[in-house]
Amino acid sequence: MRWAVLFLASLLVAAEPLKLPEPYQSLLELSHATPPEFSSDALLRIVETGKITDHAARRALIEEAFREASSAKFPIKLRAIPGTTLDTRTGILTQAYNLNLDALSLESRAVKDLLGLDSAAALALFLEIPPPSLAPLSCDDALVYDPSAYYEALGLVVNRSFAAAARAKEEHLNLLLGALGQAASPLQQAPLADAIRNANVTPAQRELLWTRYSGMLENSQADGRSYMASLDPLSRAAGSEAADAFQKFRQRGTGCPGDASAGVPVQTRSRTVQAGGTPLVHPYWQSSEAKQMLEDGRKLRFDSAGHMLSDAERSTPEWKQRLADYLSALAQWEPSSEDSDADYYHEKSVVYLALIELIPPGADRDQALNACIAFMNGSSLAQQSPVEWYLETKLLLERARQSNGGEPGKILEAFEHSGNPVLQLELAFDKAAGPAVPAWAHPQN
Repeated sequence: MRWAVLFLASLLVAAEPLKLPEPYQSLLELSHATPPEFSSDALLRIVETGKITDHAARRALIEEAFREASSAKFPIKLRAIPGTTLDTRTGILTQAYNLNLDALSLESRAVKDLLGLDSAAALALFLEIPPPSLAPLSCDDALVYDPSAYYEALGLVVNRSFAAAARAKEEHLNLLLGALGQAASPLQQAPLADAIRNANVTPAQRELLWTRYSGMLENSQADGRSYMASLDPLSRAAGSEAADAFQKFRQRGTGCPGDASAGVPVQTRSRTVQAGGTPLVHPYWQSSEAKQMLEDGRKLRFDSAGHMLSDAERSTPEWKQRLADYLSALAQWEPSSEDSDADYYHEKSVVYLALIELIPPGADRDQALNACIAFMNGSSLAQQSPVEWYLETKLLLERARQSNGGEPGKILEAFEHSGNPVLQLELAFDKAAGPAVPAWAHPQN
């Protein structure tokens, strides 16, 4: 009841309109026009700049970010099984999930940010997160669950949110035991083992935790895909404390057909394949239109002997005419030729990004950049899967920053004139604090 009172009080504080110093007030207002995952991330980024000194304002930002996170399109982070290549639907989705803009990762990040301000409120916030409930996977699935952010937050809360009196009542121990009782999937059990190992508990309490953990692990019933994906992380996380339980788990489990190890090598460049029957892989560049765009794009980059064309060779009238023809064909490439709007969006974005890197600075590159931004900004994927859509715009900016002559300033200018609130928010952060640290690079402690 005490935690509920604290949480309700925090909501009343958060209901008051926030007034932040500039440029952070403008960032806050811009964030409200973006989808919830971007709004949540922006609010936490404001706090993580360290520039907001008012304690109540920082707490209100974190709690608003937490509430926004629950509406994110991605409920939980997923990751590809080892061996899946990038030029696939799975490879692209993995990059999108690695931005950590799923609901569970954002909620867990909010809890971690709040721990430094108010450890009791952080505990209350953590208890508001629904414990991960992982539905069984099929052997066709090439993506598996990654709930590690939740268990990292659990470990920090256990160590930092309980005063001496609460620890004497073993409330921190009961929180860990409760998490043990809810971890039905082996994909939860590896990060949970790390939380137990790092927990600030007595030797007797730790022994109890490992005993419960071992019993849970050796009796786990896992689908074939989760079983195979969990073997490597569990072999490391179980350590000596649960080594016997891990061996029993490994001996009892059954993987998917054709899986020889936790790493499933998959060749996906030339055709749709399955590794030993599973997982189901959807490679890109399969339609005749996509193959033609890929092949013609290579001819713009390489000569007939496979040598990279020089800057001088890419400045001739002949090359520029081929480029103009290619851009015209690119503009006519329609989504109906691909398996899904998402596949079309990613394939066409890859072509645009390669062109922008290839074309020498000047009017031709500016034309390609403007066409690229217009294409991305007009994609329906921005509503259907916002983080997946955003991935390509982020790659565009990051690759420009990392290459000589990439002209990131022109990309940011295009963001400003795009009319897209997500891109405009990115520009505003860039102006406020310099290039933003990607969400996946935020410290996890």
